Amino acid sequence: MSHPQEKGKSPSLGEFAGLAAFLVGLITAWLYVAGWTYAYHYFDRFGVPLLMVDIPKEHYLVYGSIVVRNFPIWGLTIGVAGIAVFILWRHLGDMADRLRLPVGIVAVLALFWLSHQAAVVAAHEQYIQQRETDYGAYPRVQVWTRENIKSTNGAPSVIPDLAAGCYRLLLHNQNRLFLLRPLKGAPAADLPVLVLPWDQIELIRIVPDYVSCQ
Repeated sequence: MSHPQEKGKSPSLGEFAGLAAFLVGLITAWLYVAGWTYAYHYFDRFGVPLLMVDIPKEHYLVYGSIVVRNFPIWGLTIGVAGIAVFILWRHLGDMADRLRLPVGIVAVLALFWLSHQAAVVAAHEQYIQQRETDYGAYPRVQVWTRENIKSTNGAPSVIPDLAAGCYRLLLHNQNRLFLLRPLKGAPAADLPVLVLPWDQIELIRIVPDYVSCQ
């Protein structure tokens, strides 16, 4: 049984440092999981596998912050609840010692389950917003491919309008360029994504225009 004086004892600097390290690690892991889930479901709406996107790992933390931004009250409530539980926990004595591990495991699992649910909702909402606003986050691009790009029958490239500037730049990485072409007046249409390897591209010009072609 804890001594009465120990129950009211103030936490030491080491305890604060350990708690701070634990919280930083937990928040980082939470943001990473939320960001990964968000990216997976968002690009899946375009039919692009996340492995093909090849996002740098640190970018998942940024995507995780998008999830938090979409649910600010939810995030604030969890933070306040966590602080309140920590303060009250120190006054529960022996009962807290017995329940610390099972309650902690349940709380962490619940926290990460909520991150998954929030990330899925945020990804779908973001996709719907882009679709309803003519994909306003993605600029139009003009792309010129290398002269030796041919279709399987030896004819010129089967995508002759790449240089017209009607395709939109969805994303790019070190190996690939991901393009889509929205249909003006048909926001609900499912859009195929064109994936071009960089070694097949001669020149690309990003046009400061976020409105689809006629």
